[in-house]
Amino acid sequence: LLAFFYHQIFELTCGIYQACRKANGSKKNLWDGFRFIIEKMIIESWEVLMDFTLNQNDYEVITVKRK
Repeated sequence: LLAFFYHQIFELTCGIYQACRKANGSKKNLWDGFRFIIEKMIIESWEVLMDFTLNQNDYEVITVKRK
């Protein structure tokens, strides 16, 4: 229930979240994208995650090979 309230607050008050929603078309696409990024990268904060979602070309991604 708490997560639902947070989502509602973001929907109404957070401009960058609203821009991410608009850019991804649906909540499902947005959260699938967030999950993919979180699984593959180390993200510093929620704000960086949303900014990366909107402006991926502004970031340098360094890949590390596993042994």
